[in-house]
This record gives sequence, structure tokens and C-alpha cells, in this order.
Amino acid sequence: MSKFGAVGKLTPFLAAFALIIIFSFMHDAFLTWPNIWNIVRQSSVLLVAAMGITFVILIGSIDLSVGSIMTLSAICAVTLVPTMGEAGIIVGLLVGGLCGAINGTLNAVLKLPSFLVTLGTLFIFQSLGLIISGGRPLPWNTPVSSMLAGGVAFGSFPKIGLWAMGVLIICALVARFTRFGQYMYAIGDNERTTKMSGIDTTRMKILVFMVAGLISGLAGILLGIRTFSASPGMGDPFLLDTIAAVVLGGTLLTGGVGGPLRTVLGVLTIVILANGMTLLQVDPFYQVGIRGAVVILAVLVTTRRSRLDAVVK
Repeated sequence: MSKFGAVGKLTPFLAAFALIIIFSFMHDAFLTWPNIWNIVRQSSVLLVAAMGITFVILIGSIDLSVGSIMTLSAICAVTLVPTMGEAGIIVGLLVGGLCGAINGTLNAVLKLPSFLVTLGTLFIFQSLGLIISGGRPLPWNTPVSSMLAGGVAFGSFPKIGLWAMGVLIICALVARFTRFGQYMYAIGDNERTTKMSGIDTTRMKILVFMVAGLISGLAGILLGIRTFSASPGMGDPFLLDTIAAVVLGGTLLTGGVGGPLRTVLGVLTIVILANGMTLLQVDPFYQVGIRGAVVILAVLVTTRRSRLDAVVK
């Protein structure tokens, strides 16, 4: 491996660490416990949603409907809870899985590009959320879910952070130690060769999209619990942030390289950057441009690293 490639693999960690150092010197409140717990809260839902997108990108595909699935799942859950009780939340999760299965079927069976498929379903799922909710925010006041994911645990640690850690651990273990994870990397590396080796790539891709949809549904429900409401468009900001987090973490958009643990670094980079700029009272108009520049820089580093590694091989 080239020296640049070795450094490139450390880039996500170095970027997050550098931001922590810079903001801690520029603002006294950055490394205080209240702000650290605030960063945990801000990153939790994004981390959960980004786990599903990581799986999709690992097989060389993309999912643009993550925000709409989050919204639809949360709206379905909060709508059904009054009649079904907390079982309505399970239905909300299943709705997310069904949406993912639809994406996967259109992509894997009909051979339609995942970018175009999920662009279309983005609007369909968004429309369904608007129809079910009537275009109005719906209050989230389910006591059991609030008890499980709202508030703090162990004195001051946000419960929603525990959910994010649990999802991260499960996804990391699945990607690293199961056949499901091995097949994901194999498909992303070379789908044709993987199929010739006897693996049902069509079924695998559908499963990956379905799992991603299920995780997106969970992210939407956690967001609803955190904000005490489920409203149309609530998941829209997560579309670009989840993809940016995966890219910043070093997972290649071409698939086969990266994983959940890398995505954590991308999520932290995005949240720390946003949190630090807010503390420093940077104009929100400039914040958007700065975040965009950071993503472009990350793409440049990871792309060049992959090219150099390919040459070395």
C-alpha cells in the first residue's frame, strides 16, 4: 500500500480529532459536559440512519429515499399507537423495511439504477406521509417509547445515544463477522464475480435494501421521540447528511470498501463541525458552504486513495 493510501485511511480520524482540537481552543464551552451530551443527542439519529446507508453503499448502490422512509415510518407509528398501543411502533418499523424491499426489488430484479429508483420512491414515500398525516405535524406522546428512548440514563447520558450505540455495534458485527456482511463486500467489490461464485446477488441486494429501510424506519421513530412529533419533511435533512457521513468516513461510493465503524467518524465530523460553528456563531449561510467543501475534500481524498491502491495492486 502507498504512503498516501496509509495516511488516507487515517484521514477521517484525523479530521474529527483536528476539529475537536480547533474548537476546544476557539470556544471554552466546546469541551464541557453539557455540550458533549448535546453532540451525542445531535449525532444519534444521524448515526442510526447512516448505518443503513452504509450497507447500501457497500454493495455499490445508493438510497436517496432514506429521509422519506424515516418520515413515513414515524408518521405511521404515531398514527397507529392510539389504536394499537406500542405495537404501532413495530408496524412503523415494518413499513420502513417494506419501503426498503420495494427499492431493492426495483433495483435488483428490474435492473433499474438505484439512484433513479430511490429518487422516484423518495417522492412516493413523501406523498404517502403527507396523505396519512394530512400535511400536519402529529404529536408524539407515547409514554413507553418516551421512557425507553427519551431522557437520560446513568445520570446524564442521553438514552437515544444508547440506541445509536446498540445499532452501531450490531451493524459492525454483522458487517465484520457474518456471511451477510461478507457477501455485501463481495458484491460491492465485483458483483459479476460474486454471482458466478454461486451467491444469489439479487436476493442479497433486496435484503440489504430491506435492512437499510428497517434501520431508516428506526431512525425516524427515534427522531419522533426526540422531537415529540412526527411531521412531513422531518427526515428530509438526513438524506444529504447520511451520504456525506458515509463518504467522510471513507466508505467508497463504488462499494466494497469501508463499513459502519468508518461511518461513525463521518457522523462525528459532521456534527462536531456544525456544533462548533454554531458555538462560534458562524453565519448559517456560510455553514452550508463550509460543510459542502468538507465533503468535496473527503471525496477527493478517498477517491485518490482508491486509485493509488488500485495501482499498487
